[in-house]
Amino acid sequence: MSNSFSLEQLAKEIGGTFKGDASLILKGVAPLEKARSGDLTFLTNPRYISASTHTQASAILTDKELLGVEKSFLLSKNPYAALAKVIGLFYPPLKHQTGIRSGAVIDLRAKVHETASIASGVFVSAGANIGPGVILYPGVFIGENTSIGDDCIIYSNVSIRENCVLGNRVILQPGVVVGSDGFGFAKEGQEYRKIPQVGNVIIEDDVELGANVCVDRAVLGSTVIGKGTKLDNLIQVGHNVVIGANTVIAAQTGISGSTQVGSNVIMGGQVGLAGHLKIGDFVTLATRTGVMEDILEKGVYWGSPSLKISDEMKNVAIYRQLPELIKRVRLLEKELEKIQNVKKDEK
Repeated sequence: MSNSFSLEQLAKEIGGTFKGDASLILKGVAPLEKARSGDLTFLTNPRYISASTHTQASAILTDKELLGVEKSFLLSKNPYAALAKVIGLFYPPLKHQTGIRSGAVIDLRAKVHETASIASGVFVSAGANIGPGVILYPGVFIGENTSIGDDCIIYSNVSIRENCVLGNRVILQPGVVVGSDGFGFAKEGQEYRKIPQVGNVIIEDDVELGANVCVDRAVLGSTVIGKGTKLDNLIQVGHNVVIGANTVIAAQTGISGSTQVGSNVIMGGQVGLAGHLKIGDFVTLATRTGVMEDILEKGVYWGSPSLKISDEMKNVAIYRQLPELIKRVRLLEKELEKIQNVKKDEK
């Protein structure tokens, strides 16, 4: 069940201001087109300004008062971040009963903190260490000697193999696999010999991995995902990859083995990185970029192979003109052929 707050209370909670009735009671959050009286709605993208004139919400969270819209306003310099706080206030996370449920299998040599919540169907292997406030949903597998820090949330059907390390407040969405074998095979004659993958995975504090993300363990050493990094669904992180802090990566991206990705990097969906590359800090890779060489300079890149987006946009403009250019070339060739034939006849 959601909570209720006055407009003035919400402004204090988000560190913002308000316009309108300070005592206005708001009971929930809803999108512009679905909001009803008593709801707070939000405007975080300018393309939806016109829709704000028709919303039935009692108040609008945005960055500045909208002229011609007779509503109360909750104002923030960063409305999208404020929205995250507001949703958390109205809809606090579910509370889980601490302890180990019947049906969970905990090896006697594992350590589980008394404040952890372990659901039925969880399997915790020997030597594993489960920290305070951790929540393990049904179907989670924790391998030997794996360590999970404080207040982590591990959703259903996540597998974390042996010797991996998770920091504090890590969130793994359903189906995540951490510590699977990397894709390492050595060709011997006409066959491929498996290279043992004996390293581990280290996931630092405040990382979130989306559904069905796969993070391969290192051949030797560690695959590392840095503090505060967020990965969308269906992402492949190869063995010995190192990703820096506060990097965000959209769905269906693949990072090949031993590539190093810097901090504060942004990757769109379906980006592909070849192996053994270096991507510098504050690099942005637009959707479907294919990276085959190091990118060390801060900037926005696009295309396959990747180029600075300004250069690739010029290329795209040229590509679009190619059909017309081909027609013109063919016409010119015909005209040239006519001229050449005339000259032959004159001889």
